[in-house]
Amino acid sequence: MRNKRILYYLFLAFGWTVILFYLSSMSYAEQDIRPYLRMLVAEEHIAAVFAGVEIPYVNNKMSVDNMGGYQFVEFLFRKGAHLFFYSVLGYLLVRYFASSLGRKYWRVFAFSLSILLVIAMLDEFLQFHHPDRSGQWADVWLDGMGGLKGIITGFLSTYVKKNKKEATKNSADSSL
Repeated sequence: MRNKRILYYLFLAFGWTVILFYLSSMSYAEQDIRPYLRMLVAEEHIAAVFAGVEIPYVNNKMSVDNMGGYQFVEFLFRKGAHLFFYSVLGYLLVRYFASSLGRKYWRVFAFSLSILLVIAMLDEFLQFHHPDRSGQWADVWLDGMGGLKGIITGFLSTYVKKNKKEATKNSADSSL
């Protein structure tokens, strides 16, 4: 059973990484959500909702005033996608390493974070060399933050659950 779990999480982490690299290989135009936004909402509504919101990013202030409503929402969507995809990857890496290493917490953490950061750097490196993309090293930081959230979630779901099971088992054994 343990070997199946190890292979299961290895397969999921590898598959998720393949999806990440596939999405990174797509051109900006293939991922552009602005045409869909134009069909769904007026730019003035976006401007009203996000008025006064400024986000510092790579020596710039991203805002509706600087970018326009549709471009700003797409910026938020893309950066949110970084957080989401790397959060899931961090979770899957923790589950894989926890399945294979057990309760060696620091090793699970170090291996998960290291692999995640290598994948994030490679992802941005490949985007930097794609003719229709612009890899940003600031996105590695963003990917790392998303990954750290996933790693923490993975730790909580893996080790807290195990500790609760053991506590329940120990209390049941002591009552006999």
